[in-house]
Amino acid sequence: MRGIYMALLIISLLFAGNWWFGSRGLACRMPVSYTIGQFDERFGISESEARLALTEAEAIWESAIGRDDLFVYEEDSKLQINFIYDERQRQAEATERAKDDLETRGEANTVLVELHRQLVAEYRSHEIVYEERRVAYENRLSAYNAEVERYNKDGGAPPDVYESLEKTRNELDAERLEINKLSEELNGLSVRVNEIGEKGNALIDVYNTRVYQFNDTFADDEEYTQGDYRSRQINVYTFTDHRELVLVLAHELGHSLAIDHVENPSSVMYYLMGGQTDPPALTDEDRAGFKNACEQGIFGRLMVVPRMLYNSLIN
Repeated sequence: MRGIYMALLIISLLFAGNWWFGSRGLACRMPVSYTIGQFDERFGISESEARLALTEAEAIWESAIGRDDLFVYEEDSKLQINFIYDERQRQAEATERAKDDLETRGEANTVLVELHRQLVAEYRSHEIVYEERRVAYENRLSAYNAEVERYNKDGGAPPDVYESLEKTRNELDAERLEINKLSEELNGLSVRVNEIGEKGNALIDVYNTRVYQFNDTFADDEEYTQGDYRSRQINVYTFTDHRELVLVLAHELGHSLAIDHVENPSSVMYYLMGGQTDPPALTDEDRAGFKNACEQGIFGRLMVVPRMLYNSLIN
């Protein structure tokens, strides 16, 4: 007899559960209401900016699903979204400072590389001019010396020829001075090219060392320790900019709908941050996760509650 009563009780619970979950499941039957609870201004944003990020996070789900009632902000909601500033955010800020340092050093390297390229091009251009003028001068000087020697062997040049030779000698002297000046400029450019090259190499060595240190310390894809969902609260621990905040909130709002992690690295509900699109958008896997959570049969619907509890513990 007790077995009959137990069977009737289970059947009643199943039908009651089916009635309660309805055609879309508990996680989606009514809007998930939320409010902002603890808010730490050390994040560097205002509460109104946090509300804007939440609105955008809602829209990621609602626009893709085709509903505008998945989430609602209510001041007295029991689901509180807390902004908790701790060592995780300090670490994120250190990461951003390291990124800024690398960017600045990278820009300096780019400037030096471009300056070195320009100086090398200028040096080569001057070198071509110098060599052309040097060769022309030496050819003309050889011809002049040969003509002077010939006239000297003949007892001297006639007055008109002598005057022409003197003019040529003066021109050659002037050209020699110009070529010497070009040589000095070329040597100066050579020194400058070497100095910039050495400085650039030193900066590149430092930059490469900093990149190695950054990758060793900061550069792994980040698991969603930026936030978590715990039954009646969503805690936000770290973000570096508005986009990342929206992504963290969208991920945790997904868990509030009882949606599990999915396998696509581009998905909002992927367990790692780093491969999502900009701006964040749902993937087919995210939509399938929503469907699994919200549009299952009776037994699947009844599993929503333990799944929500499980998500609140691990996410």
